[in-house]
Amino acid sequence: MGRETELKLALAEHGWRAFSRHPLLRQAVTAPQTHTLRNLYFDTPDFRLREQRAALRLRRVGRRWLQTVKCASAASAGLSSRPEWEQPFTGLFDFSQVDDAALRRLLEGLRDRGLLTQVFETNFERREWRFSAGDGELLLMADRGMIEAAGRRDSISELELELAGAPIETLLDLADTLVRSLPLRAESRSKAQRGYALIEDKPCQPVRATRSPVDPHGGARDAFRAVALDCIQHYQANEVGALQSDAPEFVHQMRVALRRLRSALRLFTPALPEGMAADLALPLRALAGDLGELRDRDVLQSELLAPVLAHDAAENLHALDSALHATRQQVRDRVQKALQDGRQARLMMALLRALHDLPPDDEGNLRTLAHKRMARAHARMVDGCRHAADGDIGALHALRIDIKRLRYAIEFFAPLLGPRKTKRAIGALMQAQEDLGFLNDLSQAGPRLLAAAGDDPDLVAAVALIARHHLPRYRKIVSDAPKLLKRLSRMPLPR
Repeated sequence: MGRETELKLALAEHGWRAFSRHPLLRQAVTAPQTHTLRNLYFDTPDFRLREQRAALRLRRVGRRWLQTVKCASAASAGLSSRPEWEQPFTGLFDFSQVDDAALRRLLEGLRDRGLLTQVFETNFERREWRFSAGDGELLLMADRGMIEAAGRRDSISELELELAGAPIETLLDLADTLVRSLPLRAESRSKAQRGYALIEDKPCQPVRATRSPVDPHGGARDAFRAVALDCIQHYQANEVGALQSDAPEFVHQMRVALRRLRSALRLFTPALPEGMAADLALPLRALAGDLGELRDRDVLQSELLAPVLAHDAAENLHALDSALHATRQQVRDRVQKALQDGRQARLMMALLRALHDLPPDDEGNLRTLAHKRMARAHARMVDGCRHAADGDIGALHALRIDIKRLRYAIEFFAPLLGPRKTKRAIGALMQAQEDLGFLNDLSQAGPRLLAAAGDDPDLVAAVALIARHHLPRYRKIVSDAPKLLKRLSRMPLPR
């Protein structure tokens, strides 16, 4: 069995010329080799192999065919490591070299029952460079071509960096050099995953944050690493949808993923190397800023204007909707470019480097850190309640941020806490966050809506209709704020 460790980076089509002239390529130890590769992927009609997170591929290289079996692994920031078994294909599938007994039995059973069939194929040209690195080599492969499945096609435009006996640090070094000057994006999906997506032809669905991956018996740095990788996967799972779809929820979930990661950096700062949190905070904030304006525009239309349109089809409301949509499209175009201009890849490489360089953990420090950091976040929230007691909108907005940070802390450390009290606390914080978020959205919306209306009296009247529609909820939240602040001030931390 071999183990494939690779980093996948999607390259924007306009970046190929710059890549072909990149000075790094001159450091290769041999001239580049070019191959035209045809790859046939096999599975059962009901995708049994995919269910088992396995892939079976035949690859034609020149006149030879190679059989490859791979076990899938989760990719974070484009980096994946997975076992694979590769051998010459002689006309019949041979799985005798697969030393994972359960997987071998599955493959042989499907083969013997005649259930394996071709499900999709990829055809692309690959140029390959080899670099000397440590006691081994590092491969850089540039792939351009197509994935074809069920009569549909998707383009391949990507770089892959693969270890061939070299240490992983050299892979990160090479990637750093590339992402500094090319329009790259860390790609979390394999070609096989993209092929299956073509077969199903289903629109992407937004992905929410999952349960905390923290091991309650591990150390603080191990916990941070797990949380950070989970946040990266959450971000990338929604980035695919944001690039393919106009649905607002994808951008919202990407922002949530980045906020959670920033919160994790603050939360785990005492356990991290000095300066690590500060070094990563700036690029995280910059990427979140690119998404922030688009999210704000989405809130205007989907959460403030859309409910009014559902009850009132007035012409001026539709005219305002059109004006908002035009501005939002401009912002979306900028975000689409920002997601593919290299900034995302540079951030992901910085995160991978920081996580890889984390020193060994100190045993037994996780619970102490968790209780101290949650207590600090709780104290900040209680202090925020006191400052917001007079109903000032700015103070209520600051309180909402404190609530969010405490909620994330409890969610991250949930495996260390009692489940019932944890669920109750998170539910209370989420409701408070939603109500105070509405106040903030409405207070921020006024200037943007009026800017879209300009000097048009009909559009200004439409803005007034929106304000009138949401005013009852606004007043209720404000009137209930003293009770909310009292409940939050008295809310105990789960243990």
